[in-house]
Amino acid sequence: MQPLVSVVIPNYNNAKYIVEAINSIIQQDYKNFEIVVVDDGSTDNSTTIIKDIQFPITLIRSENFGAGSARNIGIMASRGEYIALLDSDDVWEKSKLVKQMKLMLEQELDLVYCHGEDIGSVVAGSKSRPARYSGDCYPYYKKYPSRSIIELPCSSSLFRKSILYKSGLFDVNVPPPTEDWDFFRRYCRYAKVGYCDEVLVYYRKHANNISSRSVVGYYKGNEHAIIKMFIDDSAIQFFERRSIWTKYHLNSAKFFLKKRMLGNALSSTIKIVMPIMN
Repeated sequence: MQPLVSVVIPNYNNAKYIVEAINSIIQQDYKNFEIVVVDDGSTDNSTTIIKDIQFPITLIRSENFGAGSARNIGIMASRGEYIALLDSDDVWEKSKLVKQMKLMLEQELDLVYCHGEDIGSVVAGSKSRPARYSGDCYPYYKKYPSRSIIELPCSSSLFRKSILYKSGLFDVNVPPPTEDWDFFRRYCRYAKVGYCDEVLVYYRKHANNISSRSVVGYYKGNEHAIIKMFIDDSAIQFFERRSIWTKYHLNSAKFFLKKRMLGNALSSTIKIVMPIMN
């Protein structure tokens, strides 16, 4: 008997893409799954479209609290031993769950992700999102602060639900999209990680999902998540904290200079020598 996989989809005003996303689950070669869609206060006709799909779907409606909150609601409502996340505008290859679950069980892993590709109206051709890291991935979050260690984490990953009792759910106080980095950073502290060496997920980039994410917003969110890492992990002592902090703000300053955002570059440079936490 195949273990039950709960596929959790947060949706907000993605009526245009939600059917394709759900169909990519229904068409999976792996057959023991449930679909849990949490509608995050959509104002379009998403929920009507979802109800019309001729397949059993658990649909939960919520106020608009954000994708992290919606994922938490879906995870808590799920029945499976394993959780797979899928954003409502992304799609899977039909072999994704079969290949990930095979690797998960054979190698006794806690989290399996895969290569991905960017597609959509704002992408010229396709952009590869290769998987690189496996085993104990937690040290990489300290070595590469703010880097997405797990590419396309919320559509490529499949993970063991029981680890969440140690790592916790999505922290809704961490600004999006950094909440994904924070969630998987905490999860990887307790998990053995592996990846499928092929493209099994397609991330759709379009105007609606990138227009509100400013460069400064990314910077502030990443800074928030790094400080939270220092608070969460008391094993990170003064000199390591200072090294991580310096590396992050130095890289940020270089990025802002390249973008000719001189004020932000100066601010990042100044923060290198400032106290990290009050």
